[in-house]
Amino acid sequence: MSFLITRRPEKPFTLSSKVSRWTALGNPYIFEFTRADYEVNNTLIRPAYSTTLPTVWTNANPLLLPLVVQAGDRIYLKVGLYDGVFTVYSVSGQYITLDTEHLGNSGSGRLNLVDNLTNFRPVINIYHGVSNDVIDTLYPKTDSTGFLMCDVSGVIRSTVDTYLNANITDINRANKGISGSFKIGYSATYQVKVNGVTTNGEIEEVVDSYSYSWLSASKQIDGLTADGMDGIGQNLKDYVPKNLSGSNAKFLTMFETPTYFAGYPFSLSFLYDEDFSDVYLERHQQNLNINGGNVGSETDDVLMINQKGYVNNLLVDNPTGADSFDVWLETGDVVDGDYVLDGGIEIGAGSKYAIP
Repeated sequence: MSFLITRRPEKPFTLSSKVSRWTALGNPYIFEFTRADYEVNNTLIRPAYSTTLPTVWTNANPLLLPLVVQAGDRIYLKVGLYDGVFTVYSVSGQYITLDTEHLGNSGSGRLNLVDNLTNFRPVINIYHGVSNDVIDTLYPKTDSTGFLMCDVSGVIRSTVDTYLNANITDINRANKGISGSFKIGYSATYQVKVNGVTTNGEIEEVVDSYSYSWLSASKQIDGLTADGMDGIGQNLKDYVPKNLSGSNAKFLTMFETPTYFAGYPFSLSFLYDEDFSDVYLERHQQNLNINGGNVGSETDDVLMINQKGYVNNLLVDNPTGADSFDVWLETGDVVDGDYVLDGGIEIGAGSKYAIP
């Protein structure tokens, strides 16, 4: 039996395996799960069991399945044209014959027990992305098909701190109160009837290997499907810079051209994605005159790399003598992570002078 994440709130980048896992927290932050008691290989007519009724070939233990499912029991089947609750005609090893008309041959799918597996209770833990502490635990319910849509935005919103602790002298500074990351862990408990005896069962927790990032903001939902909901329209992909050739991202501003007030500190907000673990980011600035011509030379400064994983305030240089300016981010040099000097001992290695 399995309980799996079948859809995550992420959007892929074109022609790349990289995805955006940043979401606007003012919108639903949705994960989709699916319960599958048994996987189905196919469903078709098997004369060994029935010449007219369809037979389901499962991945179940052939010795255990006849103890869990008997003739007359109900199962939920989702495979091909079979999508609903059906009555069992007979069981033999890994095969379940249905008491229904043949709707055509099918490929793979899933099967859930209706009568003999009950009280299915998912447990969703939300872990802080830095400390790994549990923020909260949710106990949502699957529908009759084993499908679950879980919105975790309410849990994450409890961690928001709108107090701005920015340093206007730093080139960039993370605003950790209104952004952050988390991981999700999921498990389930249930009761199953085996040969007429009800026992308790448990699916052990799986902590998803991906971290998900959030920003305390709202976004106009886009990319909706015909049913009006795709679960990822609130993704902030357009604002997420990635270490990809030709990839561009927007600053977090509602203005096409923000206004700078001379003599006052001015910063732009951007998402400092953890995709830049191996390279530095640089702030570039070019001051311009009223006709768009360059005033002075282009400047570049390296950002602080220990501010990754949050929304950052990017300080803009005072554009003295300029009427406007362009500001943008570029990738810089490779981060030097080799702290072992020549002749030193690598971590985990032994010294030839050590006592055996």
